Amino acid sequence: MYRIIIGLLSCYLVTSHAQDIEVIAFEYPPYLTQHSTDQGEAVALLQHAFAYSAFSPKIRFINNRDAQQYINNRKWCLSFIPPQSPTKQHLQVILADNTLPLTLFRLAEPQVFIGNELKDKVIAHLPISLGDNKVRAFVDSGAQLAPVETIEQGISLLLNQEVDYVYGDQQAIDFASQKLNFPAMLLQDSATVFYHFPISVWLNTQCQNAQQLRDHFTQQRYSIYHF
Repeated sequence: MYRIIIGLLSCYLVTSHAQDIEVIAFEYPPYLTQHSTDQGEAVALLQHAFAYSAFSPKIRFINNRDAQQYINNRKWCLSFIPPQSPTKQHLQVILADNTLPLTLFRLAEPQVFIGNELKDKVIAHLPISLGDNKVRAFVDSGAQLAPVETIEQGISLLLNQEVDYVYGDQQAIDFASQKLNFPAMLLQDSATVFYHFPISVWLNTQCQNAQQLRDHFTQQRYSIYHF
């Protein structure tokens, strides 16, 4: 009983003196959202990573359009927004084993949707995906990109026939469709998976607490990728 009390007291002392660490995020429900109490599945994973640690993540949501400018021009420690061109000062910390398969979505048709019909097509996508080589390859294949703030906005454009495809993952598409009261089953995903997006957070090694954060993730046995 004595050991249990000491253990609980130690946990209380650590969490009560935890240092706030700002984490940059963008709106991508259900993984990242400022409109729910837990702020999304990815935030829950990060909170778990810092449970009973010396740090307490505080999420700051910023506009998708301004994301890369913020990443390039501001001093930051942790970010859910990937740098457009990662360098040796950026580390990617993987928070979960599963990845998000990114495909194209269109209004359902009887034919199989491979996803290779790109010439003269307009694709709605989040601005942060510009760092994805596959998105740049869409342009090389003759497609036009239409940046949107949210997947919900992309689906709205699709329903209004202002774009041909929306680039995203199935769970995000389902979530956005539900908000629009549109049956997700009437959307058809491509057979081609263009990218497996990892659920991760980025660490800027130039920030003041970078080494402590890196040591913590290492001790907790999270996979860390260098560039």
